[in-house]
Amino acid sequence: MIAQNTMSRASSVRTHSRLGHALAAPRSHAAISARPRLVCRASDDDGDFESKIAALKLSKKKPEKRVSFEERKKEQKAKAAAIAAETTSGTMTTMSEADWAGETVFYEGAPSSGETAVNVALAATLVWLPLTAAALGRKLWINYKITDKRVCVETDSPFKKESLNVGYSDIVRVDVVGRGVGLWGDAVITCRDGSKIEMRGLEKFLEVKKYIEERMPTQKQRESSEYYDPMAE
Repeated sequence: MIAQNTMSRASSVRTHSRLGHALAAPRSHAAISARPRLVCRASDDDGDFESKIAALKLSKKKPEKRVSFEERKKEQKAKAAAIAAETTSGTMTTMSEADWAGETVFYEGAPSSGETAVNVALAATLVWLPLTAAALGRKLWINYKITDKRVCVETDSPFKKESLNVGYSDIVRVDVVGRGVGLWGDAVITCRDGSKIEMRGLEKFLEVKKYIEERMPTQKQRESSEYYDPMAE
């Protein structure tokens, strides 16, 4: 009797288990079927993606042509020549002793002794000997004179005797470079006809530059008749 009851209970449990699975299966299927499905639809704009890329490529600027070193050098020379033509056009005024009579001297002297000493000291390297000889020649035979009427560079050597005189109306530019920790400097004066006058080892070079520039006419003054030329006295 006990065995029969146990078997009947087991069979009933199996029956209920099968019924549970049978009832649960449709629910799980229904739950799966009830889940929302994600649907991706391409927009109208995405259809033109390729055309947009093509338009973007066309809108980009073409890379600039690379300029070679020689072409850049020629361009710089052309610009420098154009600037020089604007500032150095005209002829020089011929000067004589009567033109600077009664002048007031602002600066007069030979090249700096410091420049000569440095070049003599560097002669020990042998490579510097040509520059040492040039410095000694400047010290012995060259004299600079800056007055209120002219800039003068006098050369009085056994090989050459020369006196370069330029009035302020013929000067268009003055450039200076300091040497010897600023104790002396080199000056280059650009004249109206394009010629240049060099003054090496010049003491008080900054004061000389300022003095000359204060007496130089501006471009507007050159074009008008209002410029006062001290040489006209």
